[in-house]
Amino acid sequence: MRALPSLVLVLACLPGAATPAATGAGTVKGLVDDGTGQGVPGAAVRLQNKVSGYVATATTDAQGRYTFFNVPFNNYHLEAGADGYTTAHKNLEVRSGIAVQVNLSLGTSSATVVIQDTSQLVEATPAAHVDITQSVIQSVPAATQSKGLENIILQTPGFAQDADGRFHFRGSHGQVTYVIDGVPVTDQMAGASGPDPDQVDSMEVVTGGISAEYGGKPAAVVNLTTKTGLGQTGISGDVTASASRFSSFEGGFNVRGGTGAFGYFVNGLASSSDRFQDPVTFDNLHNHGDMGRLSLRFDWLLGAADTIRFSLSGGRTTRDVVNLPSQEARGMDQGVKDADTNASLAWAHVFSDTRTLETTIFVRHGSSELNPTADLQPGFSGGGADFPVWVKQDRTLDNQGIKSVLTQQVGAGVTLKTGLSYIRYPIHERFAFAITDPTQVTNPSDPLFPYTPAGGGNLFQFDQSLTPTLASAFLQSDWKLSAWHVSAGLRYDRYTQRGFTQNQLQPRIGLAYTVPGIGTVLRASYDRLMITPENENLALSLSQQARDLGAEAGTPAPPLASEIQNSFTYGAEQQLGQVGRVSVDYWEKRSTNAADNEAFFNTGLVFPIAAARGLFRGWDLRFDLVPIHGFSTYLSLGHTRAIFETPTVGGLLLDAPAAPGTRYLIDHDEKLNGQWGLRYEQTSWFVQAQARYDSGLVAGDPTGISPTDPDYGFGLAYIAPDSDGMGNTITRVKPRTVWDFNSAKTFKFSDKRSLEVGADLLNAFDEKALYNFLSTYGGTHVIAPRTLAVHVKFKF
Repeated sequence: MRALPSLVLVLACLPGAATPAATGAGTVKGLVDDGTGQGVPGAAVRLQNKVSGYVATATTDAQGRYTFFNVPFNNYHLEAGADGYTTAHKNLEVRSGIAVQVNLSLGTSSATVVIQDTSQLVEATPAAHVDITQSVIQSVPAATQSKGLENIILQTPGFAQDADGRFHFRGSHGQVTYVIDGVPVTDQMAGASGPDPDQVDSMEVVTGGISAEYGGKPAAVVNLTTKTGLGQTGISGDVTASASRFSSFEGGFNVRGGTGAFGYFVNGLASSSDRFQDPVTFDNLHNHGDMGRLSLRFDWLLGAADTIRFSLSGGRTTRDVVNLPSQEARGMDQGVKDADTNASLAWAHVFSDTRTLETTIFVRHGSSELNPTADLQPGFSGGGADFPVWVKQDRTLDNQGIKSVLTQQVGAGVTLKTGLSYIRYPIHERFAFAITDPTQVTNPSDPLFPYTPAGGGNLFQFDQSLTPTLASAFLQSDWKLSAWHVSAGLRYDRYTQRGFTQNQLQPRIGLAYTVPGIGTVLRASYDRLMITPENENLALSLSQQARDLGAEAGTPAPPLASEIQNSFTYGAEQQLGQVGRVSVDYWEKRSTNAADNEAFFNTGLVFPIAAARGLFRGWDLRFDLVPIHGFSTYLSLGHTRAIFETPTVGGLLLDAPAAPGTRYLIDHDEKLNGQWGLRYEQTSWFVQAQARYDSGLVAGDPTGISPTDPDYGFGLAYIAPDSDGMGNTITRVKPRTVWDFNSAKTFKFSDKRSLEVGADLLNAFDEKALYNFLSTYGGTHVIAPRTLAVHVKFKF
């Protein structure tokens, strides 16, 4: 990677240009004239994507020029108008940081002009994806808005819902790369560790046709564009407060401002709840949590060709570990403290109207502590309150990286991207546990498990560091040739961990064809993906101690390698006049070292594992209806078949079929999941309904569980036998449908000041159901009962 500084230095010496570059998003600029080339000052300009709901407005300056900053990559419809002139319209696309120049000419008002809306609602790209804007993000039903990011992502077909904000995508377990303003984050970011949805301006969830630019865990890519104050006049913002069932309270604020050359955005929140996690029974025992986050973003335009962005964010969570009834009776009091700090500095430089360079330096520090009820010492004669295991953990995980991407536009229809990146993941793990339930010890003479009620208990203790690295280079090209759109890329990754190196070339190619005249796009893509192992608890899973421990359990574990996945997607998208669109995809994935996580009892700890092979296939459907007389709707459907083939290795106390070559369904397998939303909106208020259906994930084996079992007996009523399609009987969680409703009304006091009052009714019909049950990979968790949440938001 020594070539990276040299590449940046050489490119920086090339001639400058006149338009600043965007960092992590696009820019749209242009001139609005009167038809003779004379600029029209004060003209109103509107940039819109009807399907995603994105809307931005601007007013032309004294020369008739306008600029939109921080524009998410997408298709748009641009219109401009002014008093005494007719309105002008144009369609455009934003696909890179290169500024898109669009000039509009207004006609005189005396002319009789009928303008037909010709917005392009389908995207003629090979990538399968869903776009979600900030207006949708803010109105998703949620008990606390700060934990609503996963609910938003679940609007994308192919995502199966799991507990505590987790999800399975097309058979993969959360193997998602989040790209926040161009900064890749591959840490598990469920719940409070992720960004506050209120700071997000727009989201793009890419599920097929993955660009060669993305690596790490690119089974899916979630592009997040945060809010900016660049181009703002004065100060604006909002203050929010909310309350809901289980003594849940949240407060937050957003402030942004700036000028044409500088902008800032500040976001903060704090929340508290007595139902912080999804509990392991309907009793919701020992489940309090507190969380706070603060985020800052600053943007500077330096002269005519350079943009600097600095982002800083951090958060802290303190929560209980949810108890089973038997643990509650013993007085078990485990607790978790999580914290993260993130910083990035991005520089974008424009060499010409067709060439830009963006370089980003980023760091992320995360820490997690799990504290037991009381400490134990070797030789203990009783386990105390913690049962069936005593566990203690203190670990840190960092991300330290640099990436540089050069974008070159060749002619009107070809865009090239090339880039280099290098990321270090320093990990330090301290972990100790002991078995406190004698029935868990199958061999009392085993030196690892010598515990007996008479005494002599031993602790498994671990304290090691590990620094995996990922060095990458990529070349991505996109060509538009008449009705064809070709996307071709090649990525090289070099992944290293202790005593192990993995090199992988990853070709990625996509093809889209627009059928002339009928609004139909046909697409197909092939992605070869290298998916690095989860970093959380990786050092322990790789250690010789864990291998010895696994050998005692009958599952010795070699080093965990990256998953190599061959992914195919075939789809079609159809525009429905000017009112909507529908898309359908068939997908198939075959992988080696198929990755997943193993749950460690109900502590919330997970350990990375891998199966010899993974076989996944299914289909997705998405329907969007744009607002018509205030009504809009969407429907997402997905079917996933997910099969692992043994041996399955890694983890700590892995319980999986041991015979090599055995195929079995994992808990990512779901026959059908779907989400439907209906919204009615007027100028100052909206009301919407949302329904989520899940046919049920694969459950663990309930053999030996009695209906009177205080911890797990309740779950037997919510599972049912099923066939795995391979001649075996398995158990599944029973189907469930959960309905949510919400509404809000805005009271306007002035042009800038208003008060929004809203209410959310979650699980309106009080459905009782499970996310999962006795799963090796996820444990047991129940869905939330009926919950009413109210909020107020003052905007200024």
